[in-house]
Amino acid sequence: MKKKKKNNWFFRLTYLLFFIFISLYIALESGYYESKVAKKTALTEESIKKFEQDIKDGNPIDIESYTFENHKDYSNNTTNAAIFIGEKVEKFMSSGISEIFNFLKSLVT
Repeated sequence: MKKKKKNNWFFRLTYLLFFIFISLYIALESGYYESKVAKKTALTEESIKKFEQDIKDGNPIDIESYTFENHKDYSNNTTNAAIFIGEKVEKFMSSGISEIFNFLKSLVT
């Protein structure tokens, strides 16, 4: 009879987190972030040149035609729940640590 191999969830989670870390590290080292910032800078320089040309030509100026906003709202129930849980943990840890120090202070004095 074959022995079943135990599926250890801890190691699976560790491997997954390691894979995510390596992926993000490679993206950082390959310059992905820097290329995104450079692209935004190039778009800004193009907007400045367009603005200057419109000034020279005497065209009407509207700030909305030279700026762009790429803000995307990624909030959903999962992120809201994570924020809520994080705030509760932070509150619990802060009050717990201060209570421990108050207790230790009462022992010393």
